[in-house]
Amino acid sequence: MTFILFSVLVSSGFLAGLSPVVFYTSITLIVGQLMRPILIFGTWKGFVYEVTDPMAIIKLCEKCYLARHEENLVEEEEAYRMLQEIIRSPELLKALCGSSLKGPCSPELDKMSPEDVEKLDRLRKLEAKGFDVEQLQQNLIKGKNNNFDDSD
Repeated sequence: MTFILFSVLVSSGFLAGLSPVVFYTSITLIVGQLMRPILIFGTWKGFVYEVTDPMAIIKLCEKCYLARHEENLVEEEEAYRMLQEIIRSPELLKALCGSSLKGPCSPELDKMSPEDVEKLDRLRKLEAKGFDVEQLQQNLIKGKNNNFDDSD
């Protein structure tokens, strides 16, 4: 079976009767059918691996599974529809699972006063130098007053 592409079609067997349009269309469809499962398989990983705190989603999946096990179709359908709604709306997913932004872009800093943001920046500089200030940072972000002032 011999054929030369983009030139005179010289082939034997079933390819002899095909026009170039039909030949390339069939090749495209065959390659497309082979590539589709390969490309679709990895799309779920973005959701699973990139969620910051997935416990709310995991609990909802467990709820759906337990309702199915208990044969409670109404609760199973409700849990499934909630899960479907969360996955379809990125804003709701981010609200439930939290933001993956850290540092100066963190949404947690939006609620802080400029003085507290400056304190947090100083703590990050100390952390970069090797000091253990993680608990102070968490307390400052959560809004706890830990008597941290400029003289410390």
